[in-house]
Amino acid sequence: MPRDELIISTKAGYYMWPGLYGEWLSKKYLIASLDQSLKRLGLDYVDIFYAHRPDPETPLEETMATLDLIVRQGKALYIGVSNFSGAQFEQAVQVAQQMHLTPILIHQARYNLLDRRVEYNLLDHTKRTGTGVIAFSPLAQGLLSDKYLGENIPSDSRAAAWWDENSRERILTDDTLSKVRRLNAIAQERGQTLAQMALSWLLRRSEITSVLIGASKVRQIEENVAALQAPPFSQEELKAIDEITLLPPHD
Repeated sequence: MPRDELIISTKAGYYMWPGLYGEWLSKKYLIASLDQSLKRLGLDYVDIFYAHRPDPETPLEETMATLDLIVRQGKALYIGVSNFSGAQFEQAVQVAQQMHLTPILIHQARYNLLDRRVEYNLLDHTKRTGTGVIAFSPLAQGLLSDKYLGENIPSDSRAAAWWDENSRERILTDDTLSKVRRLNAIAQERGQTLAQMALSWLLRRSEITSVLIGASKVRQIEENVAALQAPPFSQEELKAIDEITLLPPHD
């Protein structure tokens, strides 16, 4: 595909190299990090450049002004943020407006059937400002797939390949696996795989612009894309899903 038909993004904010300017959201780090990304990618610009996480030390004015500078330099077309709470996102929006800077186009947030916190502390804010949301970890690191429906952990799964024993015990709890199996029963009744239903459930919301899939095989991409052909959810289905996954509001 031609470059002009691709949406390519990159993020900066986490640890990349030793030293004072090897992480977070200072002007020096953001510019250096993006320049390095462009060099590795072999590109002149990215479509979206994200501030990957809030920085407790760098003034938000410096971060937002740097993102604006990057757009004016032509190194990115749009800017976004990731992992910002609703309150932190509101502050960033206000700073951009007060300083007449490039607005935040999109927020990249963790959101899936097993982690619905953004419904309590983010989506009202992004909807009010007209900012899109792209969900990462939509399949909860593979939990919302067919990999963990059986009794044994598949050898090619994330849990087997990457997680240590403590992580497996913390994540693969009896309660979580029970929820996954109950959700799978609903998906089967809809004629979908669990992964397809998990994606369809996210995309049904007007606040969600897109989802990020982490497919490692072509068949996974084909399966995920098929979620776009899903029938609408009935109120009974949504109620059954809420009964399994919805937690009471919390801070």
